[in-house]
Amino acid sequence: MIGAGFFKRVFSLVYDTLIVIGIVLSLSLLLVIINGGYAESNSFAGLVQLLIIILSGPFFYTYFWISNNGQTVGMQAWKLQLVRKEKNLSIQICFFRCFASVLSFLILGVGYIFILFHKENKSLSDLITKTQIIDLKRLEFPGK
Repeated sequence: MIGAGFFKRVFSLVYDTLIVIGIVLSLSLLLVIINGGYAESNSFAGLVQLLIIILSGPFFYTYFWISNNGQTVGMQAWKLQLVRKEKNLSIQICFFRCFASVLSFLILGVGYIFILFHKENKSLSDLITKTQIIDLKRLEFPGK
């Protein structure tokens, strides 16, 4: 099965990134209100702020992939779906995929650029987690 193309995946990621930024900002504002001001770096509130920043993305993606049939909001807009052939998606696989995706991005985006050269349009995180992002429009209209 051939996966979704590079640009559709990037556009979907942009949608989802905007939502994750909104979540981070909302939770950070709530923390400021509860804390009575900005969280200092060596405080409990500072640790909570760091956890908000680090975990908002993985929790967002994992929640949607598990509860929404492998689709985030951005993936729904671009008709994409995360699938796994061997077993159903699990919380562990979803979190590990998020970690692998961050690593793919941090190594100069090589993990994502890999999509352009792989015959099935798989990214490095697809290969590591044995998952694949498919284009649902291609399934509806196989000739495309």
